[in-house]
Amino acid sequence: MNLNGEKILERYRNGVKEVHETLPDAISEYNRFTGKVFESGTIDRSQKHLMALAIAIKDGDESSIAFHMDQCVAHDCTDQQIHETMMVAAAYGGGSAMSHGVTMGLELLKQFRER
Repeated sequence: MNLNGEKILERYRNGVKEVHETLPDAISEYNRFTGKVFESGTIDRSQKHLMALAIAIKDGDESSIAFHMDQCVAHDCTDQQIHETMMVAAAYGGGSAMSHGVTMGLELLKQFRER
């Protein structure tokens, strides 16, 4: 697999910017909402990104896998926590989720750790 995590994140951010030009209120409200949801509360921010990573892996959503993997690394999640999260996704999502985790997930984790 030949993923470029930075390019995936850039493509996502550029798409958001493009839609923001025509629907600034919708994008701003979405960003406000998700920003609030991912703040630390009784559940720590890093744990929330691990949850989102599991969902993204289960769904096979490349952009979301990259975004939440980046956030997991930024919020000091350990490789062990990320690997366990990938296996939870696989337990729930079956072979497809296992495949996304051990290919896309691991490749992105390595790239983001090397920055």
